[in-house]
Amino acid sequence: MIFKGLHSEQYITGRELGRGGEGAVYELQQQSGLVLKLYSEALPAEKIDKLRQMVAMRNGAIEAYAAWPTDLVYNDKGNACGFVMKKLTGYVPLHMIFSPMDRKRLFPDKGYNFLVHVARNLATAFYKLHEAGLIAGDVNEGNILISSSGMVAFIDCDSFQVKGSDAYFFCEVGVPRYTPPELLKEGSFENIVRTVNTDSFSLAVLVFQLLFLGRHPFAGKNKLAADFDEETAIRKREFAYSLENKKKKLFPPTDSFPISNLTDDVVALFHRAFEQDERPVPADWVSALDALLADMVTCGESRLHSYPGKLAECPWCSFKKNRGILYFLDESYLHANSQLNDIESFVNGFRLEQMQLKKWEHNPTINTAVPNPVERKYRNYKMFKIAASIAAAVVCLGLYFLQTRNSMLASLAAFLPIVIYKYSPWAVRIRKELKRRIDVQQQMYSRLYAMAAAYDTSADINNYNAGLDKLTKLIHDFRRLPDEAERRKKIMEEQLYNEQLDYFLYHFDIESHAIPLFGAAKKSALINHGIRNAADISKLQTTKVPGIGPKNIQALYSWQRQMASGFVYIPDEGKVAAGMLQVSNDVLKIRRQIEHLIGKEHQALSYLKMNINNRAMVLEKQIADFTGQVNQAAADLEAFRKFAR
Repeated sequence: MIFKGLHSEQYITGRELGRGGEGAVYELQQQSGLVLKLYSEALPAEKIDKLRQMVAMRNGAIEAYAAWPTDLVYNDKGNACGFVMKKLTGYVPLHMIFSPMDRKRLFPDKGYNFLVHVARNLATAFYKLHEAGLIAGDVNEGNILISSSGMVAFIDCDSFQVKGSDAYFFCEVGVPRYTPPELLKEGSFENIVRTVNTDSFSLAVLVFQLLFLGRHPFAGKNKLAADFDEETAIRKREFAYSLENKKKKLFPPTDSFPISNLTDDVVALFHRAFEQDERPVPADWVSALDALLADMVTCGESRLHSYPGKLAECPWCSFKKNRGILYFLDESYLHANSQLNDIESFVNGFRLEQMQLKKWEHNPTINTAVPNPVERKYRNYKMFKIAASIAAAVVCLGLYFLQTRNSMLASLAAFLPIVIYKYSPWAVRIRKELKRRIDVQQQMYSRLYAMAAAYDTSADINNYNAGLDKLTKLIHDFRRLPDEAERRKKIMEEQLYNEQLDYFLYHFDIESHAIPLFGAAKKSALINHGIRNAADISKLQTTKVPGIGPKNIQALYSWQRQMASGFVYIPDEGKVAAGMLQVSNDVLKIRRQIEHLIGKEHQALSYLKMNINNRAMVLEKQIADFTGQVNQAAADLEAFRKFAR
């Protein structure tokens, strides 16, 4: 089937991709990045006006987070019948990450931190849409898609609430379990103006579901005989997980992830969202979830088991151990606590990759854009200018034949066509329009280079590389743990040996033994400074005794060694075993600390990398789109410049 857009662009449909209640979505031939939604029924005038308004509102910021209408399409009868939008490849519905089996099938390497990351990106999407003056309205887990990198995209955007020039295009549909109590009380969505505050309730429900593995904040166990349904609970503000409502009747289901496990900021936002009139806005969630992500640690039993750092132990392992519940299905990575033979297998799981942003390349001399025809009114202006100049020329020609009567007048009249051609009202209007277009073009180039500068630089790159250096050092320290264990074992053995040796030397008192160069006076000086036996001679490393110079000290050490020559080391097996156990425990403690830091740093780097790449993708798309606009404007300007000559 062939359809035409608002500006006569042709769209040829390919295979059907899906069908819903309103219509079907089709691939477009020769335009692989776009799809076409065709409505099953004729569109009312108000719907057409809304779609036309949405097409006019499109920009890179909106299209980064939504399958937004890019063109309104018409059938062969000239009737509006659908719209074009970008194709979302590699995205799945949000609800498919609530289930452990779906997560394993779709994202086998994603753990709890990924759910938090998606929640954070979801809040960002709401923030950007609100910033553009849009209200999502009909929010649910089915019309929001996610990618493997955690990017979020809204679909079914034609249900959004959009502000026209003088009135709203309302969102007149909705799902009760994502609808705030004040809208539920209305009984209908018709002609209801939704706000950022109403959207914020829906956002909070989705964030809650992500952080609680699909649980709904208003679903739980009723303290009374009859259970609340979700809609009733929402109307009564019966937040099942509330820590503040002492009179609540609804409680979390058995084996739920406790809300107290989360950071205080996130917990406070949930209470505000579900129990107060003024709810946290998306920016609040972005900030709180960023902090939660930074606080996440990874369990040593499974790399999928990430959890808030405030917890003393992994909650997912506790669920598995105590209740047999597997919230994350994986082949958990295990390592023996008392061994160091799996060092390389652990650190090899953490890839170290330097990141560099590729610089934006732009060649303004290459422009393939086809200029649009000069507007009719300016072509008319030029016709008037030329016609007036010709008329003036005719007058001048007549005056030329009369020049014998008034030669001065004839001479002056010769310039009349030039003056009219240059300074007629129509010529002035054309020059004024040319200047305006030049100014607009310069502004567009300034904006383009500003966008390119933002693309070429990112503070997160420096943070990423600094974190990478830190992670590299941590991995180096981790690889050296066997050496550290050997070093500590040697220290422990030396300590045990020296304890026995000191005990042996203790029995050789200075006063009763002959020491070369030492008479009673020098011996008395040593004793007065706490050096009483052969073992105490080692104190001379830090103790200065008056009258005892280097030569005397050398003699004392020589005597000490002499006494020590009779020492026989008989290891105390009990002490050696205890010492080895202590070394093992100490190194294991260090290992766990480094593992914790490696996991946390790697998680932070992965998060930074996703943000850097996602930011680059968004900016690249925006720059590409705007470059096309700049090139088109440049082509149009050059065509107008030639026209204005």
